[in-house]
Formats: sequence, C-alpha cells, structure tokens
Amino acid sequence: MRDDITHLFSRRTLLQGAAGAAAIGGFSGLASRPARAAETALDVFAPLPPDPSPPGAAKFGEAAFAAWQQAHDAKVKYELLAWPQLHDRMATAFASGTSEWDVVYMCAWVPEFIDFIVPYADKLPPSTVADMPVSSFKTVTWDGKRYGAVFTLSLLTLFYNTEHFEIAGLKEPPKTWDDLKRYTKELTRDGRYGWVLDYADSAGIGGTASYWMCFLQQAGGTMYGPDGEPVFNSDAGVAALQMMMDLMKLGTDPGSMSYAGINDATNVLLAGRASMMMNWPYMWKPAQDPKQSKIIGKLGGAILPAGPAGSASIDGTDAWTVTATCKDPALATKLIDFYLSPEVQKRQALDTGWLPIRISVLGDPEVQKALPNASIVLEQAKHPYNSFVTQNYNQITQAIGTEIQKALQGRQSAKQAMANASEQVTQIIKHS
Repeated sequence: MRDDITHLFSRRTLLQGAAGAAAIGGFSGLASRPARAAETALDVFAPLPPDPSPPGAAKFGEAAFAAWQQAHDAKVKYELLAWPQLHDRMATAFASGTSEWDVVYMCAWVPEFIDFIVPYADKLPPSTVADMPVSSFKTVTWDGKRYGAVFTLSLLTLFYNTEHFEIAGLKEPPKTWDDLKRYTKELTRDGRYGWVLDYADSAGIGGTASYWMCFLQQAGGTMYGPDGEPVFNSDAGVAALQMMMDLMKLGTDPGSMSYAGINDATNVLLAGRASMMMNWPYMWKPAQDPKQSKIIGKLGGAILPAGPAGSASIDGTDAWTVTATCKDPALATKLIDFYLSPEVQKRQALDTGWLPIRISVLGDPEVQKALPNASIVLEQAKHPYNSFVTQNYNQITQAIGTEIQKALQGRQSAKQAMANASEQVTQIIKHS
C-alpha cells in the first residue's frame, strides 16, 4: 500500500438506472476534412451518460469536439458502458490482452491497473496543472508519477427538501450527527422518509462501503495503519456503522436496501418521498428539470454533518488515463488536454451538471449562477475526503460492504460486522 494513494477521492456506484451495456463506435455528423480520411483513430473507453461522459458521448461541447477532430485529422471512437460494468470489462480486456483502447476512464482503479497505463500526466501543460487542485492528483499518483487527470470535482454532500424542513419546523440543515438523527426521525411522516441511500451494492465508490467511509472519517477513524494493516475495527469504525444503523431505525427508506445505484435513491428524493440524502454534485441539475423532478425550487444543500471528528466526505476519482498500448500517445494526450480545456470544462458544468476540476472555471460567474452547489462542494473540500484506494480496493470494499449490509438488515451488531470485515480484509491483504 502506498501513502500517496491512500488520500484518494472516491466515487459512487453511479446511476445504475443508466441504460444497459452499449458499445458506441463513432458518431454521425462529426466533421472531418473533405475528401480525406482521418489519419488516426483514437479509441476511448468511458461511462454512458448521465455518468461523467466526454464530449461527443454526452450532450455538450459537440461543436468543439468535431472541430478538434478535424484540426487533428483524427476520429475518436467511443466504447461506452453503464458505470457498474466498467471495471469488470476493463479487467477482462487488460488481462486477456484484447484491449484496443487508447484513452480510458478510471475511477479509483489506477493502482489496480497500473501495469496497463502510462504516467502521461507528468507532462500536462503547467498552466493546466496550476489550475487544478493539488489534491486532485493524489487520486492518480503511484510511485511519485501521475498516471491520470481528474476532470470533475465530485464530492458527496448533503441534499435536502426545503419544503419538508419548513413543514417540520427545521430552519437549517443538520450540522452534527445528533442533528441528523433527530431530523431523520422528525422528517419521517406522511408516507415519506427522512433519509434515503442506495445500499444494495456493497462495494466502494458510491456503494455501501463508501458511505461508511464518510462516517468513519467523521468519527475520527481511518482504514489502515502505517504498516498497511487494517485498523478500522476500532471505536470509530463501530461508531460509524452504528450511526448508519441508527438512521435505519429512525427513518431510512426501507427500499434503500434494494436500491442498487445512486439514481434509484435520487429518484426517491426527486419524487418528494424522502427528505435527505448524501449525493454527488451532478444531482443539482436534474433536480431542476420538470421531466425528472417534483421538487423544483425546493432543493437545499450543505456539507455533510459532523461526527466527533468533524465533517468528511469522499470523491469520485473520475480521471482520464492513457494506455500502455496506445497507438498515438501524443495525440491521446492532446485529446485529454481538450477534455480539460476551459471551454469544454465550462460546457461540461453547464450542460451536464458535472462540476469542472479547473479552479478558474469553478469560479466562473455563469457556472456559479447555474450551479449554486459549487460553493458547497468547495466548502466540503476543506474537510477530509479520503477513499483509501489500494490495488485490491474492489475486493476489500466488497468484503466490508457485505458485512455492513448484514448489520443494516439487523442480522449482526456493528461490533461483530467490523470484526468480521477486519478479519476478511487482513486475509485479502495477506494473500495479495
């Protein structure tokens, strides 16, 4: 385990409601030079919208994307999959040697796939690096080398229904764990619940384990000691899980145990059937869309309530990487530079709701006006947001999340769940 990757952002099991697996090669209508075929084709592997997808896949920056391809005599072909399927598809392709991708989206998987990508980000333009949070590179750094560039600032924060708060006489968002428990109980009324999340997926980056990681840090705990061994079977680890169990009893939507992705839980909040949840910044935009939301003008936001050690969160680690088998590394790097350009970053924010990673674009008045939650995310970023990513992250978080699920279902105590999870993680590390 490396110290330089344990302070990682981490993301969600995101938007399982997205369409099923789909491979999309190229896009009709993209410009190319007349009577001349593109000299180079770049293959990009990325999530399907509404997850954080690139221009030409998601509906933003399309004209600029077409112009970039024409200017570089290049044709960019996308293979897109629903987010929950990305990791396994990537693992299979890399292991079998069948990957033909040049640029690959990563989400907390850089350490796991380090042998299949290159540290291209060490050569990003200095002006670009200077306009990105220093902490963002910790999510993609291994042995002191930068293997990727995070392209969206995406931390979990608190979202809540302001109308429900007014009805319950609650004048401000919960600031502490005690507030959160009290609010959850008071807001559970009239056929709706005070709290909702998606607990059906056990793994990290948005599944059950990642939500627990937020509470773990808020309790003052951590996952690993200096020797790389698990230390979360502690008072803080137990308290974090007990907090989740208390919320279940006080007014968490029982459907949370069957919601397999953040989109499932989000739909409950947008329908007005729940009052509070942790969520990612992307949610602000669909909450203002009358086709998707019944709470337009009724959405509030705040940093996550503080536990004994204060507020803490996790982040999505959404990054672009270049493969070791890339056909044209220089051109691939230029494509990522384009993805990170101020123009594209601004359109990404305004058209999709995914916040930019570039500091200058985050401060753009138009972005601030359209996405008022940007300031909340920046405030949350002042607090810890460690996701404890390692090379065996998926296996470890699945083990932890499964034990947490059993506790949330009332099948074991928080203390027993932490003991079981710690024993399993110790064995995983020992045999890795």
